[in-house]
Amino acid sequence: MLWNLTYADPDRWNEVYAIAGKPLPWWKRSGTPRMRLRQGPGPVNDLIEETSDVKWANLQRTQSGAIVYFRVRLEVYGMPCPAQQTSWQLRSEDGRHELLLGHPEGVVLLELTSTPSTGTLKVLEGAFGPQSVSKVHV
Repeated sequence: MLWNLTYADPDRWNEVYAIAGKPLPWWKRSGTPRMRLRQGPGPVNDLIEETSDVKWANLQRTQSGAIVYFRVRLEVYGMPCPAQQTSWQLRSEDGRHELLLGHPEGVVLLELTSTPSTGTLKVLEGAFGPQSVSKVHV
């Protein structure tokens, strides 16, 4: 679920790629602008609370989903998100934009630093399919 990817350990990377697929070739748009990591499943929240530093994250599209990368202190962590088991939804309220990932281990909340671009939306759709629609009716 959560992997420390600080060191170039081929076995660890192979396990991450087995879950989310290998990265797309460099010439394809496969990443998002940086976002603030606000919330995640248990181990992710523990890391968020470990330090008061801002946790910047980005999402890299892979052949079978995506990987969410973020840094805590000097360590780089990755959370593979398989396409078949991950949903996504954008929320906009009061000028703030949030991306919610429905990860198999729990919800991941990412705050976007700006309005999502067409390219960002294409990365998300390519990784996970169409946006999930909220089932809450007002």
